[in-house]
Amino acid sequence: MRFEITGENRLGITRDVVNTLTARGLDIRAFEVTPHHIYADIPALAPDDFAELARHLMRVPGIHNAQPIDHLPTERRRAQLHATLAALGDPVIAVNANGLIAQVNPAAQKIASTSKTTLRDQPLASILAEPDIASLRRDGFSQSEREVTLGGQTYLLQVEPIGQVEDGSPVHDGGPREDNAPWGGVLIFHRAARLGRVITALQDRNHTEFADIIGDSRALARVKTQAQRLAIVDAPLLILGETGTGKELFARACHRASKRNGQPFLALNCAALPEGLAESELFGYTAGAFTSARRGGKPGLLELADGGSLFLDEIGELSPYLQAKLLRVLQDGRFRRVGGTEEISADVRIISATNRDLEAMSHDGTFREDLYFRLNVLGITLPPLRERREDIDALAQYFVARAARQTERPCPKIARDALQWLVTRDWKGNVRELENTLFRAVALLDGDILAAADLQSAYGPHSASQYDDKTASPPQNGPLLPENALSTAATSQNTLETSLIDQALFCENHGAAMDLLEKSLLERLYPDYPSSRKLAARLGLSHTAVANKLRKYGIGT
Repeated sequence: MRFEITGENRLGITRDVVNTLTARGLDIRAFEVTPHHIYADIPALAPDDFAELARHLMRVPGIHNAQPIDHLPTERRRAQLHATLAALGDPVIAVNANGLIAQVNPAAQKIASTSKTTLRDQPLASILAEPDIASLRRDGFSQSEREVTLGGQTYLLQVEPIGQVEDGSPVHDGGPREDNAPWGGVLIFHRAARLGRVITALQDRNHTEFADIIGDSRALARVKTQAQRLAIVDAPLLILGETGTGKELFARACHRASKRNGQPFLALNCAALPEGLAESELFGYTAGAFTSARRGGKPGLLELADGGSLFLDEIGELSPYLQAKLLRVLQDGRFRRVGGTEEISADVRIISATNRDLEAMSHDGTFREDLYFRLNVLGITLPPLRERREDIDALAQYFVARAARQTERPCPKIARDALQWLVTRDWKGNVRELENTLFRAVALLDGDILAAADLQSAYGPHSASQYDDKTASPPQNGPLLPENALSTAATSQNTLETSLIDQALFCENHGAAMDLLEKSLLERLYPDYPSSRKLAARLGLSHTAVANKLRKYGIGT
């Protein structure tokens, strides 16, 4: 049985305990000593005899207690280590400085050999050609990540030293281990798909689902129902919609609702990278494929997403060359890395999105027709925000609350006129434009109520109701308002201003009249809107234009 003895940390106490045990003819199989603790394993000791042994041990000076335990500390640590290694899905191999395998986890045992043939005490070279033990010792069992082949499969190898390395002095091949050299190393073999799952976990911490997509309008409910049905079908999915409608949000929700929800979800914006870089990101590259290629090569998104989904945003921007390579992947799931000769298989569901008319592009030859048909096996079209104005209230509440958290301020209340203003906009940038406008408004807000004037100021110079969406904003150094807008803006002012407007409109050379009108108008409005930002919001102009005019006429200085 196993037992623990606690006592003082005095010189000779361990010897006295051993003498007490041997004097009783007990065979000690294991014995561990730490400060104030002594552990022993004596198989011949019966539990009924332990009480008598404990009385003898308590007579040793400095011994306080003796009690049975289930495991020795070394056994407990070994069991914890084995459990940790078994829980790792990636192969892990520990080797000593002589290149012999000291420890493996079940994943390595299964891939590199069989469960009947243990790998312990076997040379590392018997299962791994590169790197060899000589190069590992030379580098102090610390190498940059590289691709290797283990059991016929490709892995990204990570090597970590065992033991403290003080100055990194090399170990001579065949010679004894130096004091400052590591005792060995741990080799961790990462599969590309497992790395893809890690990347997915870091990028999508919120685990976006259809319930997280804000909005209860009929148009959005219809497309959400359609997307939920198509999500479970394991086939390519094409998401169409204007910019800012939430195509990636739907793509992530479709992945979460699919049979691949526990596998990687990775995304690539096809318009954000040049052709060469997009190819290496998508397909990966081999060692030496180009000058700046990483040693050992690099897996592409297709390999990292193996078993999961790959989202290709702005698919309409893909070059003809990459369209052809992607078509091969959709046909048989095989591709080659940049600079490679071996074909790689990947089980990936392609979810693509674009705001362009791919059908028209396929007709005029700017997009491959065969690729379009491969991508458009399943398809959904997201409605623009102007077709689901009922959702603007809920979206505004959500974005304002999030903007308040990001700017570290109390959440303001949205005034009724602000919601009315939001609903009347067309939002050409859709949800993204709405979000950005609300964030700017919250960031610039002085009080705790978000009004329409605050939104107009945050939206920009073309936001005032006096302006049509097609009307260009006035130049900063030109007239403060176009003539028709001047007339509208001054209708609520006195008759003198109206008269000045009429004179300005019918005067052939009305520069002086325009200046007089602008000054009079600003002087009348400034007491009620005593800042350039508030006045700009009232007039629907840019803050810079109004500030320049105030300085020009000496108002508010």
